[in-house]
Amino acid sequence: MSRTIPIILNQTIACAFVALICLSFSSAAMAQDTAPPQPSSDYVSRAEYDKLKAEHEAMKQELDALKATVQQMTAGAVPAPVEAPTAKKGVSEEKQVVTVPPEAATEELRQEVETLKTQVKETFPGTTKFLLGGYGTAGFTARSGEDPFFDAAFNAIFLFKMTDRLFFEGELEFEFEDNETTTNLEIAQASYLLNDYMTIGVGRFLNPTNFFVERQHMNWVNKLPDKPLAVYDGLLPESELGGQLRGVIPIGPTKLEYAAFVANAPGLITESDDFSEIGMLDFDNDANFGGHVAVGGHVGFIPIPQLEIGYGIQRSKVGPRDRAVQNILQSADFNFVADSALLKGLINARAQWVWSHVGDFVYDPDGSQGFGPLEFNNNRNGGYAQLSYRPTHIDDDYLKNVEGVFRYDRFNQLHTPVGFDEQRWTIGLNYWVTPSAVLKLAYEFDDKNGGARDQDAFLMQAAVGF
Repeated sequence: MSRTIPIILNQTIACAFVALICLSFSSAAMAQDTAPPQPSSDYVSRAEYDKLKAEHEAMKQELDALKATVQQMTAGAVPAPVEAPTAKKGVSEEKQVVTVPPEAATEELRQEVETLKTQVKETFPGTTKFLLGGYGTAGFTARSGEDPFFDAAFNAIFLFKMTDRLFFEGELEFEFEDNETTTNLEIAQASYLLNDYMTIGVGRFLNPTNFFVERQHMNWVNKLPDKPLAVYDGLLPESELGGQLRGVIPIGPTKLEYAAFVANAPGLITESDDFSEIGMLDFDNDANFGGHVAVGGHVGFIPIPQLEIGYGIQRSKVGPRDRAVQNILQSADFNFVADSALLKGLINARAQWVWSHVGDFVYDPDGSQGFGPLEFNNNRNGGYAQLSYRPTHIDDDYLKNVEGVFRYDRFNQLHTPVGFDEQRWTIGLNYWVTPSAVLKLAYEFDDKNGGARDQDAFLMQAAVGF
């Protein structure tokens, strides 16, 4: 008998084995289809989860075994047939041995393996993935010249993964404001991963030019109970409504982060009951009154993993369409985080400075508001520098969770209708209950010029991220 016969038998047995496995899966699927419907329930017990997980692991093992068989068949060489020894004459002498090409058998087995992979993937509970996260806070503020008060807020973050490339992110904020519970849509963005270095997003997204807002504003991440001047609710918008393109470009051992966006332009406040607001920007211009478009971006250079230096800019026209003026917003940021063996702890240093320019505009041209006509350009700037230290490497289980924080922030707007500059020194002490739960205490020293009243403050806050 020829030596090719064992090879043919081996291939036949392997194909039969694969066919038997696929037939088993098909039979199980048909049995499930014909079974009477079970009562629907949104709850999955632990036993059901463990059973599904065990079935999934078993399928993975079978798939690995089939892959190994394919590799062996591909790598194995088919020996040339040799002449069989002389046998007795009979009916068998008239038969010929028909060999099956190994390429065809391998391709057939590969197709069956792909079918099995699809069946394994379909055993997952659902084709999309959903994650609910967020953070909650409760605090107390006692500021000189104002009544002390307690406050609370809750932010819910919804993350959907439709495919390996398509994602959706949404964030809702619930807080107390003006004796009412307000709801704000912070984020509503769909993102598509074009490749490893580029992602496109559309909707409402956090402002890429504002490092603090995009990376640090969450209450359980922010080191102090309140936000710094100028960078938050000041000179830069917190979010944009439009589209963005962002990613990371590796440059040898370094990296370059980038983001570019097109969005609704801010509005220009030309009328207000509060004269100090005249000439400021209205960042809640969702309807895009004036019809202007803002273009901007941010780049961040990471020479070492502990350090990032960034710059952002946004340009647009603001104001009525027939009298629009130029608006330029700029931001520079510095961020350094290091785990120091010498100091036995974690050091965190951050700084950001912002510039806002609004061109010359004539306010109240007919004098109907009682202060015009008044022409001026609104140039303001401000920012903060912050340093924190936490002795994470000492042996004491309590002191290693204590963190000291110092922040200096400033807002320069003396030569605007606001009429004063402000600077603050804030000292804080935090205790980290868990990596995402923190208790904060802080005292803030306030200093204003231009005849404005200083407002020192005592602050407390508890924040939990999940």
